[in-house]
Amino acid sequence: MVKEEKSSKETESLKQKVSDLENQVKRVLADYQNLQKRTVEEKREFIRTANKDILLRLLPVLDTLIIASKHSQDKSLQVSAAQFLQALKDEGVEKIETVGKRFDPIAMECVVTEEGEEGKVLEELRTGYKLSDIVLRVAQVKVGKGK
Repeated sequence: MVKEEKSSKETESLKQKVSDLENQVKRVLADYQNLQKRTVEEKREFIRTANKDILLRLLPVLDTLIIASKHSQDKSLQVSAAQFLQALKDEGVEKIETVGKRFDPIAMECVVTEEGEEGKVLEELRTGYKLSDIVLRVAQVKVGKGK
């Protein structure tokens, strides 16, 4: 009888240890999965930041191409500017739409005000761009100040 009680206690003890180890394995697995998710997000953020820095250095080159293509009849400049814009678009860069829109201080910088519909963008002086939902460069605009 004493052996049966001892065996029963040992069995209960072993069952408890197995249960504890199962819980520990589940916690370790959950921690590992969270680490994987965090690492993937950190890599994405690093790439996004690196891309942002490169794109900010390239935008003045695009501005120059666009201005040159507007003032020249050279088709190669127009094609180059269009290809540049398409390459940026393929990377997720979008032009911030401004003309005719309400002034948005997050995406736009008012550099001139003149008579016109109050708070409405009348003209874009420098194009702004965003990467996904992040503003890369604010648009410089002319805004109406009323009559």
